[in-house]
Amino acid sequence: MRLPYRFQEEPGTEPVLSVDGYFGAPGLNLSHWPGHETPEDLRHDLSTGSALLFARLDEEERARRAEGCVAVVNNHSDTDGLCATYAVLYPEEALSREAELLDAAAAGDFFQVPSEQAFCIDHLVSRWREPETSPIAARLAECEDEAAERQLVIEDLLERLPGWLEGGYTEHEELYASALERLGRDVEALKAATRDDLVHFDLSIWTGKPEAEFEPGRHALYRETDADRVLLLAPTALGTRCRFIINTTSWFDMVTREQLERPDLGALCAHLQELEEAAGGEGRWHTHDTTNAAPELWCGAPGQPSFDEHNGLLQPSRLSPEVLKHEVVEALRAVWVFPE
Repeated sequence: MRLPYRFQEEPGTEPVLSVDGYFGAPGLNLSHWPGHETPEDLRHDLSTGSALLFARLDEEERARRAEGCVAVVNNHSDTDGLCATYAVLYPEEALSREAELLDAAAAGDFFQVPSEQAFCIDHLVSRWREPETSPIAARLAECEDEAAERQLVIEDLLERLPGWLEGGYTEHEELYASALERLGRDVEALKAATRDDLVHFDLSIWTGKPEAEFEPGRHALYRETDADRVLLLAPTALGTRCRFIINTTSWFDMVTREQLERPDLGALCAHLQELEEAAGGEGRWHTHDTTNAAPELWCGAPGQPSFDEHNGLLQPSRLSPEVLKHEVVEALRAVWVFPE
């Protein structure tokens, strides 16, 4: 079974084998996104995992399940989608690199760091469409629209991925070196901080030492914890810098973990703003919508992009670390139910 790859944003009418994402296209779907239609025996925490389970089927069974499909498609470009596409297009080769593919996909979708290689590959994938840094920037400039850009990016990355999975990613060290160095500093900062794990709330809390530089990024956080929720508190002379993050593991349809209900971040944000003003603070609280795949709540300037590694908009809150910890825990307690 040899199918072409196609970037596709609309469902269309032709049956396709869609990997990662879910947008209602007819055909076979291999995904972990909410609403997916992945066959039960092919479900996995990662879309790449589902694609690898599909790759394990014998050739005749793969052809039967994908009967009528005219292309392998996805509707966005990221590491899990890339690895899933590769696994479907090149099943035998993918199965020989199964662990490396799953590690890279987890670095992308879950902000984990299963290995340095996985982190670096995910970083490279994220940089491949950026006109300032992409090694294929000249070819991207010739694309007529964003869809054509994404098509080109995935096609180019599919050619490079096998070599990267065998260590060839180091050819592009200049693109990931600073991120890898920052990751190391962030991990050391976390190890020097005070950590509290509230397992039943799926929450890890790190409190930095007073006046210490404490701005760890998402990959460092989820390298160190399996919790879905992370609260970062950095005491300073001017107040507390605060960042509350909910990870993608409570948004994707996971096979291996129970998903607790997410707290109402809008209500929590409004409540913290009331407390801030009552304390005489000038800080402003902001949040992404709770339905975001990996929302964040913070005190500072507005406009933090979704999924950003670090938050450069943080400003001190008048609220103490103890008050902030209490309010976050209470918001989690309000939606907590005893797991089945």
